[in-house]
Amino acid sequence: MGLPATSRTSSTTGVCEVAICGNPNSGKTTIFNAITGLNQKVANYPGVTVEKVTGRFSVGKEKPQQFTLVDVPGTYSLAAFSPDEYIAASTLYGEAEGRSLPDAIICVIDATSLERGLYLLFQILEIGRPVVVALNMIDLAQRRGIQIDFEKLSRAIGGFPVVPVVGNRGHGIARLKQETARMIAVPPDTTPNGLYDDITENVLAELQSRFGQAHRTRAQHLRIIFDIDGPAEKRFIRKEGPEASSVLNSGRATIREVWTSLSTAETTPLTRMAAEIFNATVTIDHSRKRMLSEKVDRYLLHRLFGPVALLLTMALMFQSIFSWAQPFMEMIDKMFTGLADWAAMLMPEGPMQSLLTDGVIGGVGSVLVFIPQIAILFIFIAVLEDSGYMSRGAFLVDRMFRWCGLSGKSFIPMLSSFACAVPGIMATRTIEDRKLRFITIMVAPLMTCSARLPVYAILIAAFVPYKSYFGLFNLQGIVLMLLYLLGVVVAVAVSFVMSRTFLRTERSTFLMDMPSYKMPTLRSVLIKVLSRVKSFIIRAGTVILAITIIIWALSYYPRSQAVEAEFDRQEAALLVDYDFAKTTALAKLAELVRSQPEDAADASSIITEAFAEAEDEAYLSRLEAQFIADYPAHEALVETLSGLRLLEIQLQKEMLALGNERAGKYLRDSYLGRMGRVVEPAFRPLGWDWKITMATLASFPAREVIIATL
Repeated sequence: MGLPATSRTSSTTGVCEVAICGNPNSGKTTIFNAITGLNQKVANYPGVTVEKVTGRFSVGKEKPQQFTLVDVPGTYSLAAFSPDEYIAASTLYGEAEGRSLPDAIICVIDATSLERGLYLLFQILEIGRPVVVALNMIDLAQRRGIQIDFEKLSRAIGGFPVVPVVGNRGHGIARLKQETARMIAVPPDTTPNGLYDDITENVLAELQSRFGQAHRTRAQHLRIIFDIDGPAEKRFIRKEGPEASSVLNSGRATIREVWTSLSTAETTPLTRMAAEIFNATVTIDHSRKRMLSEKVDRYLLHRLFGPVALLLTMALMFQSIFSWAQPFMEMIDKMFTGLADWAAMLMPEGPMQSLLTDGVIGGVGSVLVFIPQIAILFIFIAVLEDSGYMSRGAFLVDRMFRWCGLSGKSFIPMLSSFACAVPGIMATRTIEDRKLRFITIMVAPLMTCSARLPVYAILIAAFVPYKSYFGLFNLQGIVLMLLYLLGVVVAVAVSFVMSRTFLRTERSTFLMDMPSYKMPTLRSVLIKVLSRVKSFIIRAGTVILAITIIIWALSYYPRSQAVEAEFDRQEAALLVDYDFAKTTALAKLAELVRSQPEDAADASSIITEAFAEAEDEAYLSRLEAQFIADYPAHEALVETLSGLRLLEIQLQKEMLALGNERAGKYLRDSYLGRMGRVVEPAFRPLGWDWKITMATLASFPAREVIIATL
């Protein structure tokens, strides 16, 4: 059945619009990336694509035809029970705001699960648009002994083209684009018929004839019939009025006389037809050995070994964050320190120098130094996603989650929240139960997101010693893992209380598609990691930079001239005392060199160079004792040189203490200090002073800002 003549398609804009859809884990988004060259999050669990993403591709060389490709959220059916399924259905039906029916639809089917993919395909064919079937992972199917007759399959579904592809390698993508362009240029006139029984077809025909076949497709009318109290029915009644409700209920009653329920009336014919086509087009060699995925899952999904393996994987990830990132963090820290010193040398003292060195370079640099840790975190997450292990993790935690009122479907949103709570909350669209979805939304922000990682890192580095156990485990990494686990424990406790009080939920069966294990590609992992790091850098260059400049201004102004003059006087007095003591010591040194043996000058040079490396009095004292033992004839010379270096060390300490006192006085009298002292009483029960209070309040827009503020 073709599209009603009055329906508007995107081809009127000059660029044809193609929708790409498929079951979760069918490789739909991978094929989308291969066709368009765009990069989008690809993961091995249901509902990862919760936003509609578009890209462009062209077909032809001399006069290439342009197409827009819309990535539709993964779904098993067009019956919308969850928000992401509703997005998928509304996009394909042309009901989304600002969208019309697509000019063609690419339906991606996992070749290893053909029968399941055919169910969705039959619903898509009812829309009445040109359809191209992308039979993905054909290489994996062949390794499993699955042979598919592509030509017979094409004839069985009404002559629509079936293109075998391997999305992650790009095989078959060129032909897929060509077939899509051909189907739009010469669209078919019919869709497969005979899927439903005569009673259902008669009810459908009456609904179409009485309530406007011109502005609704056959598929939309079917959704109105089958989805009781669904969004399609509500829109239909709202538009057509009470009479439409009466006709619809009468038709449903007629169908129930033949079928036990409306869902049975829809699913039975589709599943029966899918089974018939599968049996007619697929042959399976059962003599093939068990797949590697099945062998590995015997251990990774074991009731005992599975959770242990998951815990060890998480422990390895957190250990690596500290062990591997440390050299790179030190390098970045030195780079920003050198940059700040260089800027301070080029600029005169004053507000502009302080803004650049303390506000911009110091503030942003204190956050960007954690890029290596964030990159390593997302390397692990990307590898776990692409390898297929992430779905196993959801399966393993389902038992615990069910006990606390959640399910395995909550694992993916909560895991996504380790990166950022926003995509974690958006991922809850895959959860059908509203109460369960709301609980997951409430606990997702309790997960430790990447914005907290710099805060944890600086606290751990400050208070936890760098100790290794058994040459593998680092104490800092263990503490970081425990902080992450603390967020999980609190989230579990909150969900337990909510699910047993005002948001009681019924236990639901958790069904998850376990994808085969795959070797992650370097390109895919790098794309994801670079995307996350880029997002972090942009955040540091925009939100964090703006906040640090504001914090700098509030902490710099106003500057009291009287306070500045008093500290300048104290510094000048210190320098006068130092110059006097140094002059006296140098005069004594000159006298000693003249009166000592001939090698006194050489010894003085060697000792002076060694003493210059001493940064504290204890180390200087040890050096002095060592040189007295090495040069017993020059004991007085060694003591004099040691005294000179001691003067320098004491001057540095006193100047640093005076500088800190000056900075503390400036900060206390600044606008930030005044605001902090006003709100300090409210936070005093927590043991916070006004400095910690203001740093915490400043971190509300971005958690990382607390580091720059402190």
